[in-house]
Amino acid sequence: MSNSKTLLSIVAATTVAVAVSSYITARIYKRRECDFKVQLSKLEETRKAERRGRTRAEIKLRTHLKEQQQCKSAGQIDQSNENGRENELRLGAIGTCVSPYTKRMGTPRQGKLVPSGRGYIQLNIPAEVLDGMEEYSHAWVIFTFHANTDSPSSGLNLAKTKIRPPRGNGRKVGMLATRSPHRPNNVGLSLVKVCSVDKKKKRLHVSALDLVNGTPVYDIKPVVPWDSPGELSVPEWVSQDDQLNSAKFTSDAKEAFEMLHSRGYLSPLYVDNDSNEATNAVCEILSQDPRASNSSGPNKRGTESDAHYTMLFCSVEITFRVDKGGVTVVRAQGIDLKRISHVDGIPILDLTNHE
Repeated sequence: MSNSKTLLSIVAATTVAVAVSSYITARIYKRRECDFKVQLSKLEETRKAERRGRTRAEIKLRTHLKEQQQCKSAGQIDQSNENGRENELRLGAIGTCVSPYTKRMGTPRQGKLVPSGRGYIQLNIPAEVLDGMEEYSHAWVIFTFHANTDSPSSGLNLAKTKIRPPRGNGRKVGMLATRSPHRPNNVGLSLVKVCSVDKKKKRLHVSALDLVNGTPVYDIKPVVPWDSPGELSVPEWVSQDDQLNSAKFTSDAKEAFEMLHSRGYLSPLYVDNDSNEATNAVCEILSQDPRASNSSGPNKRGTESDAHYTMLFCSVEITFRVDKGGVTVVRAQGIDLKRISHVDGIPILDLTNHE
């Protein structure tokens, strides 16, 4: 009987010891898992910070080189013939585009994809140049890609002669066979819809545009019937329809967006009492999935993800997620752009700028 009690005591003690050991082991592994997640989060934040730092450094270096080149040009005699560049053309901006697309992220690849997008071109030349423009429905805008970070301070940009277009599924094609903003000459051509002409303020109001806010404009030409070639032939990757099935706001995000609209965060482009057109513009942008397309990670364009992404629309930061073929706006926050440092008119954001 005594031996039986002793055996039971030993079994009980062993059971308790095993349970305690298992509990301690589980706690250790749990703590290690938490520590690992914290370290991983810090590493990810460090990686993002380094990427932001590299982008800012590239932009500031390009700005410095541009200013240096302008100083040289102002103080020296033009020696283009001696340098073998007799065909160079010096352009002067005739105005600047004011648009809701504050940064490249969130700017539509083609204006027609976001018909609710509004903007205007603020001219710095006499308003008489716009006489008769209101009789046209559309216009061509010649501009410069001022937000590019890889443009050389002078000469042609031929660092990459072949690129992977965003919708090409990894296919490489010649730079000139795409609509990429990275081109030999930093010049773009955009089709916009003419809405109205305000000669008093020297403004051409347009819609369905794809220009980043602050874009310098070199010329404006009306679209005429002979501009249309009729039947077009394009590669399959250009004509494919990859629009997401739906784009919507959560009720909280919609309420916040409407409140920010009433407080002037969408001014001067969306100042009417109804915020529906601005809401439609955001949904039209997001339905094109503005995430990076050539990323090697799991969160590139066309994939589902629980991650949250942000873009700027006027002075509102839009936070969204993509899942099940649709996109949902989960948050809308006001941004005080006056407190933010800008390079070439492009704001450099951090988390302290939220209202």
